[in-house]
Amino acid sequence: MAALSRTPIPLTPDEQRKSGRPRVLLAGRLIYGEAAMTIDCTIRDRTESGARLKLSGPAVLPPKMTLIEIASGVAHECVLTWRRLPEIGVSFLSSTSLEKKAAEPELARLRRLWQDARAR
Repeated sequence: MAALSRTPIPLTPDEQRKSGRPRVLLAGRLIYGEAAMTIDCTIRDRTESGARLKLSGPAVLPPKMTLIEIASGVAHECVLTWRRLPEIGVSFLSSTSLEKKAAEPELARLRRLWQDARAR
């Protein structure tokens, strides 16, 4: 799904970030837990440091998880910063491209999950 708009969302007095987030509409998948649980989501707005996500259904999420952007093949290791279900906010700790094959088992697993989601 392609980005529909890059209009920054204006800051409100209770905002903690330093600048507005560009509004986007991208397909994503959250991966979490020892058993590799997944839930589909929509990335509603995003910066280099984090994103606002709309979950596709109910989920009990841990503090740390991985967000895969389906269109770009980028995996973001992230932490949960807020929740107002069905939406949540995450901060990115690191980002990795899943385009190339990886020798590391965790990245190879994330790449397979990305390829599966992209094929749908």
